[in-house]
Amino acid sequence: MKIVFINVPWMKYYAGEGDEEVQVPACGYNFQHVNGHYYGYGEGMDTFPIEQFVDVSLEDEQVEGVTVVWTARNRKGENKVIGWYKNATIYRNATEILSLDSERTVFQYVMKAPAKEALLLPVELRLLDAPDSEEGIYFEKDEMIIRDFAMYIHNYQDDQMNFVLKEKDLEGKSILNFPEFEMYFAKADEFLQKDLYGRAIRCFNKAIEVEPELAIGYECKGSILLSIKMYDEALKIYKRVLELEPDNEGATYCMGLLNGLLGNYEESLHYYNTYLTMRKHDANALAERGIVYYNLNQLEAAKHDIQKAYKAEKDNESFKVLMSYIAQ
Repeated sequence: MKIVFINVPWMKYYAGEGDEEVQVPACGYNFQHVNGHYYGYGEGMDTFPIEQFVDVSLEDEQVEGVTVVWTARNRKGENKVIGWYKNATIYRNATEILSLDSERTVFQYVMKAPAKEALLLPVELRLLDAPDSEEGIYFEKDEMIIRDFAMYIHNYQDDQMNFVLKEKDLEGKSILNFPEFEMYFAKADEFLQKDLYGRAIRCFNKAIEVEPELAIGYECKGSILLSIKMYDEALKIYKRVLELEPDNEGATYCMGLLNGLLGNYEESLHYYNTYLTMRKHDANALAERGIVYYNLNQLEAAKHDIQKAYKAEKDNESFKVLMSYIAQ
C-alpha cells in the first residue's frame, strides 16, 4: 500500500472561504470540490519526493493509487488526523495554472484525488493521533502503523464535512406539485438559503419538466452547478439554454467561463468574443478573456485585456493579482 502523511496548519473546512483565517494558507483549498476532484497542495510542496514510494524511481513524474493522510496540530498542539484522499495521483512537480476561478486566480496543486474517495473529518471527530511530525511530508516506515491507519480509513463510517451531490440529486425531481410554475423557484430559493443544493436542484428539475421549453429553469439549475464547481454538468445545462435562446447573454458568458475553467480555451475564447460584443464594458469578462489568451500563449492580447480591465476597476483585488502575474 502506498501511503503518505502530510502535516498542514489547522483549519475547519479547507475549502477556501469560510474558515477563521484572515488569509487562506497554501493548504486551504485541499477540500474544495472542483469538478469531481480535490486538488492538494501545501507550503513548500512545489516538488514531491515520490521516489520514496516503493517501485517508484527518480525518473517517474507521477505515482497513482496513493492514500494521502492529512494531519494537523489542533489548538492544544496535538497532532491529529483531519482527513484523507484515497486513490490519489501525486506529481513530482507542482502544477501552477492562471485560472478563471475568481477564488483561486493562481491555481496550484501537487496531487489530485476523486472527490468521492476523499473525506474531511468534522472537528469533533478529529480524534485519531497522527505521527508526531512537523509541517510537511512524512513517510511512515513502520508496517504495523501503516496497517492500523489503513484499517481505520477503510472502516470509517461516521460523519464527514465535505459533501458531493449524488446522481439522484442532479437528476431527481421534487415531489412537490404547485399550481403555479414560479412557485418552484420560490421554494428553491428557500432551500438555497439553507445551502440545500440538492433539494433546490430537484425543484428546478421539476420546473423544467413542467415547462421544458423555457430557459429560466435551466439557467437557475446551471447557476447552482457553476457555484458548486460542477463544471461538466453546468456546461451541458448552459448549452441547452443557448439552444432555447441563442442570444442569451448570461448563458453566452457562462459558456466562456466554463470552457475556460475546463481548459477548453479555444471554445472559451469564442464565447467571450461573442459576449463582449454584447457587453463591451464588462471588466470581469475582459479580464477573464485575458486569462484565456494567456493560456493560449497569446501574451500581448492577454496583457491588453487585463490592463484594460484594471484601468476600469483599479480597486479590484483580482485584477491586481493578474497585473502582477502577467508582469513576471
